[in-house]
Amino acid sequence: MILIIIAVLNFFVGLIVILRHPKNKINLSFGLLLFSVVGWSIGLAMSRELAGTSEALSWSRSTYFFAIFISLTLFYFSLAFPYQKSLSFAQKVMTISPALILTLVLAVQSNFIIKEMVVMPWGYDNVYQSGYTIFSLVFSFYFILAFINFIKNIIKSEGVLKKHLVAIAAGFALAGIFGIVFDLILPYFGNWKFNWFGPYFSIILLFIIAYSLFYKPNKNTDKTYQIISLNDRY
Repeated sequence: MILIIIAVLNFFVGLIVILRHPKNKINLSFGLLLFSVVGWSIGLAMSRELAGTSEALSWSRSTYFFAIFISLTLFYFSLAFPYQKSLSFAQKVMTISPALILTLVLAVQSNFIIKEMVVMPWGYDNVYQSGYTIFSLVFSFYFILAFINFIKNIIKSEGVLKKHLVAIAAGFALAGIFGIVFDLILPYFGNWKFNWFGPYFSIILLFIIAYSLFYKPNKNTDKTYQIISLNDRY
């Protein structure tokens, strides 16, 4: 039930952000990031609710589709906020290819990551294939790139913008570390029962970033006003 509440909260915040400035790269990438978290949270909730059925296996597999998009949209948000950096065509192809290829593989071969569900003393667990390692590498690839972008932006920023970026990087690191531990590392070693912790920590990052997007500093006293106010100009 809590996972569904988290999904609903992420959905409405994402919708508000996108509708506020649908053509803005910052708002669009953040909104799509939240929609990806929605799909991930629902997939986790349904796989736990229907544990032991074929439907549960399908829902569990769907979480990896959304996890790929979470990492990809997080990377693009790290480019967009706050300086709206652009990539060349070649760079776009190179960065999106791992996610696109893995998504196509999952669409064609549904058991590429999860082979089956098995009965455990505490309930049910997933049996993973070698594709799980590939998924983890792709996810980590975008995660690391996004974190590097946030660090670079912190170094080149000042004032309230720098504080917001530090808060975002800290929230991102906290949510990411717990997500990786409970949804990547522990499941790899056969412990799937704590994977629902991941979405809980996404709420921390949600509120930090949402505050940074909607916050408007005093344009007369803060030198970073024009950068923060990009949301209003695009």
